[in-house]
Amino acid sequence: MSSSPLTPPTMQEVHVWQWDLDACGSDFDRYWAMLSAQEHERAGNFRFELHRRRYVIGRGEVRQVLGRYLARSPRAVALEYGPEGKPFCTSQPAGWRICFNLSHSENTAALVISNGFEVGVDVERVRAIEESMPLQVFSAREREQFDALPASERQTVFFETWARKEACLKALGTGFILPPEHFEFDLAVHGDTTPRFVGGAAQEASHWRVRALSPSPTCAGAVAARHSGWSIIDMN
Repeated sequence: MSSSPLTPPTMQEVHVWQWDLDACGSDFDRYWAMLSAQEHERAGNFRFELHRRRYVIGRGEVRQVLGRYLARSPRAVALEYGPEGKPFCTSQPAGWRICFNLSHSENTAALVISNGFEVGVDVERVRAIEESMPLQVFSAREREQFDALPASERQTVFFETWARKEACLKALGTGFILPPEHFEFDLAVHGDTTPRFVGGAAQEASHWRVRALSPSPTCAGAVAARHSGWSIIDMN
C-alpha cells in the first residue's frame, strides 16, 4: 500500500477498503508495532493464534489507512471508544469529522470511512443457517417472507439481511442493545435498499441508506448510514 496522503471523503461518499487478512500475514511484526498498549493487551486475550493474527493485522490496517488521511504515523493515530465499544478518532484537522467502521468474517475484512456522518459495515461468511438464527434476526413480518422463500434462496437472503441489519446497528454505535428487528427490511429487495421500518417507524426508515457490498463470492456485505445521497468509493 502506498503511503501517499489521502483526501477525505465528501459528504456524498463512503470510502471502502477491503483486505484478505491472511494474505497480509508476512507483515505481522510491522502491524504489531503500530498498535497501542490496549490493543496489544486485547490481542493477547485471543485463545487461538489465527484469531490473534487476524485481529492484529486488521487493527494495523485501520491505523495505517487512518494515518494516511490524518497525516500521522499509524501508531500516532489517537483512538478512543464509545460506550458500546465503537472506536473513533480523537484528533483531527479543523473541520473534519472522520468516522470509520471495521468488519471481518474469517479472513475477509472491510473498512469504511466517512466524513461528517456515522457509518457502519458488516461482512458475513455465507454458511449453514442454524435453526434458531432466523428467530433471532428477523421480525415477524420478515420471518413470514423468509419462510415463503424457496429453500434454494434462503441462505443468500438470510446473510444479505443479517449484514444489512448489523451494518445499521454499527452505524448507530449501539451494538446489540437494540434488537436486530429494530431495522426491518423487505426481503424481496436485493442490492441497495432502505429499511422498511426503523423502530416500527417508516418516517425514520426514510433517512437511512444501505448499500450492498460484495467482499468475496462467499461473503455477504452491507454499508449503512443515516444519511442520504452517498455512494461507495472503492479504494482498493
